[in-house]
Formats: sequence, C-alpha cells, structure tokens
Amino acid sequence: VLGLVGVVIIVRPGLGSMNVGELIVLGAAVCFGTSVVLVKSLTRTDSVVSIIFWMLIIQSVLGLAPALYEWRTPSLELWPWIVVIAFTGMSSHFCMARALAYADATVISPMDFLRVPLSALIGWLLYHEQIDAFTAGGALLILLGNLLNLQRKAPEPAEIAAS
Repeated sequence: VLGLVGVVIIVRPGLGSMNVGELIVLGAAVCFGTSVVLVKSLTRTDSVVSIIFWMLIIQSVLGLAPALYEWRTPSLELWPWIVVIAFTGMSSHFCMARALAYADATVISPMDFLRVPLSALIGWLLYHEQIDAFTAGGALLILLGNLLNLQRKAPEPAEIAAS
C-alpha cells in the first residue's frame, strides 16, 4: 500500500476531470494487474517460455489493428532500435514471469513500483530534469513499502513447472 501511495504522490493526478491520456494509463494499469494475476496462475501449470510465447502472440494480434491503422514504415536507422526495444520488452516479460514462478505476486508487484522513482532518477541524470519534494517523498514511501513487504513471512512456495 505504501508503494502505491508513493506512486500517487509522485504522479500527482489532478483533481479535475480526467483526460483521455489518463484514462488510457488507468486502463493499462488494470490490464497489467490482470496480466500479473494470470501469469502467476499459469506458472503453476505451464513453463515460463510457453507463457511468454503465447503472451507475445496475443499482444501481437491485439496490437495489429491499431498498428495497421496508423502504419508508417520505419526508416532503416530505426530498425536496430526497434529490435532492441522488442528484445528488452520480451526479456522484461520473461523476468517478470520467472519471478512470479518463484515468489508471490504481493512481493513482485510492489517491486515494480520502483520503476517510477528510477525513471525520475534517469531523467535527472540524463536529461537534467528536476526532482522535487513530491518525487523524493514518493520514492521514499515506495522504498519503505518494499522493505516492509520483504520483512513479511513468505508463504510456502508452489511447485514450479519446468521451463
């Protein structure tokens, strides 16, 4: 809970009406949460490689319609970056699924909140963006929440399917 509060403090959503971008982010968060729950349950019966294979197939099919609607052929210079992004995205999914095979989602998901302050830190280092008191305070809450979460007694691990 502290991690989520920390994220809200960093992001500081407005009190006015939500715009389309905020609704899309909210929808993406719901989809990501659903994905974590489904992947956690699938790790009991399927290998991580199988889960990632089908996840990539489903994401490709779901992304095809908007991609075709807005398609612009990337320049030759962009293709290496596209490959890097594809590889790192797939690696991220693999690592998340592997982590969910070994640990409870209540431990893994709060760790994912660390992306928000780490993104702010990278922005500060590479782009000279300012880190304000809200970002620093939210980051501290996220770290505190993770530390408290790691102190809890872990449940007995489930049997893991072969990868």
